[in-house]
Amino acid sequence: MLQTIRDNSKGTMAFLLIGFLVIIFALSGAEALFSGSSRSGEVASVGDESITENEVAREVLRQRQQITDQYGDSVPSEFVSDERLREPAINSLIQRKVMVQSARDQGMSVSDEMLDSIIVDIPQFQGENGRFDPNRYQQVLRSMGYTPAQYKKVLAEEVLLNHLTMGVGNSGFVTDEELERFVELSFQTRDFQYLTLNEERVADEVDVSDEEIENFYQENQQQFRQAEQVAVEYIDLSVENLMEQIEIDEQTLRQQYEENQAQSEERQQRRVAHILFEDADSEAIDEVQAKLAQGEDFAELAEAYSDDPGSSGQGGDLGYITGEGLPEAFTESVQELAVGEVSEPVTTEAGVHLIKVLDEPGSEETSFEEARDRIARQLKRVEAENEFVTLMERLDELSYNAESLEPVAQELGLPLENTGLFSRNGGSGIAGQAAVAEAAFSEEVLERGNSSELIELANDRVVVIKKTDQREAYVRPLEDVRDQIVELLTQRKTRARLAERGEQLRSELEQGGDIEQVAADANLDVQEAENVERNDSSVSRELLRHVFSLPRPESGTPVVSSVQTGSGYNIVSLTEVTDGSMDSIDASQRQSLRQNLSQMTGSRDYRAFTEQLRSKAEIER
Repeated sequence: MLQTIRDNSKGTMAFLLIGFLVIIFALSGAEALFSGSSRSGEVASVGDESITENEVAREVLRQRQQITDQYGDSVPSEFVSDERLREPAINSLIQRKVMVQSARDQGMSVSDEMLDSIIVDIPQFQGENGRFDPNRYQQVLRSMGYTPAQYKKVLAEEVLLNHLTMGVGNSGFVTDEELERFVELSFQTRDFQYLTLNEERVADEVDVSDEEIENFYQENQQQFRQAEQVAVEYIDLSVENLMEQIEIDEQTLRQQYEENQAQSEERQQRRVAHILFEDADSEAIDEVQAKLAQGEDFAELAEAYSDDPGSSGQGGDLGYITGEGLPEAFTESVQELAVGEVSEPVTTEAGVHLIKVLDEPGSEETSFEEARDRIARQLKRVEAENEFVTLMERLDELSYNAESLEPVAQELGLPLENTGLFSRNGGSGIAGQAAVAEAAFSEEVLERGNSSELIELANDRVVVIKKTDQREAYVRPLEDVRDQIVELLTQRKTRARLAERGEQLRSELEQGGDIEQVAADANLDVQEAENVERNDSSVSRELLRHVFSLPRPESGTPVVSSVQTGSGYNIVSLTEVTDGSMDSIDASQRQSLRQNLSQMTGSRDYRAFTEQLRSKAEIER
């Protein structure tokens, strides 16, 4: 297992760590949440290590960010509240402590060299030149509320967790007997016949009386309860809507087009590669120049000689550049070179460079007619964004304590609309926005009748709402829900009648009846299914799942069963089961199956391992 752990310190290991660090950086700027002694109290302990309020707050924020990133802003606020996330956060931190302690108890550790190697490769700590920047490193850590020592401690724990997780998870294995048994079950086929009774067969036999309707209504009043509803008027202010009202004259469009063309020529991109000598070693520079003169490949020489770790692995390729942000001497040299030409040594603060221009894309000019709509939209957006800021401030000011939003909308020249009634679950249009529904049922809007604060729906869109109507919760009258009840009771009675008829047919088959004769007497067709696999699409998934749950037929006697599916009531006669064979799959399939089973075994072992560790840990809360 230790060798597996060593192997996983690269590749996948690095990927997982970067993923962890990206989550941490998503919380940048949260220092104020975690600083101060008021939040440093102990929440729980694992062995002799404490879990503090600061750690819980960080984990709550991380989980909230994770949920928001996955589901967007549509997640109801109660699902990401501190109260709801606190318990999962504490459990997650306890589990983390347990695992880290286990890793240390097994003698696992992380060297400072490995941590330093990981840190310098993290994009958030790199400067514009793509290399580690100590000043940026300190700045980012401060914004996160970490000291370098604290950050290294968190990072070391994450490395240990990944080592332990992958070490245990990758230790799963599958024996030949287990693989063979899996193939027998996974590639098993079944032969069966079945009859299907659909709803049309019994539709004339089902009737719902007025008494049944009344009784159901009285016994299920809660089911017909209409939730509290509210209607609000609203002003929707967005950059997109403002853009529709802006016109740009033709002269301005042409002037902007000409400016864009001029700037495009100035910023022409060229694809560049370089070999960097940090120490300006003249012997090494002369050696590389001699090899280039002999026709050796620039990319191979860059990989062997360049001191730039960010590009040497790509043959010195820096990609397409415009020169912005690069040293002046470097940029001037690039502009003087033809495609395929290598420069003389160029000295900058970073060292000495040999520069090669790899490509210069053709700059086909776009006509004014082709660029017109794009330029118009860009100019409209700039103007609309400026107007948006001004109108947003005025909207906030005018809507505060306003008796109605109508004069506010008129003064700002914005449309006033109404949602109509909707419940706490939201409605259609803008009422479908979770933030709007939440604000509509807030104490400020619903009970006090005030305008809401500005509700931010996007970076360039806000809305303000005010209640215009309210309807208390009530039980809908029978007349309104009668059709709904009839449909529900009809469906229930139909399914019950189908089951009754189906069980009669099943009983006949179990008593030795011939399926062809039973089907003929019931005016049904016999459906044949031969060599059907578990994922066969020719049979409904519900029926197939039931068929593969049946026992194997014995002594040539079919197994008779029944199941209700979406297509009706099915009576099944299972006649034969044929196990899968190792001979039916090739070597690559066997290898793939073995790997998948090993991963499943490893995951199962890991879950059992973590449960055992937690059960033995000394945890206090």
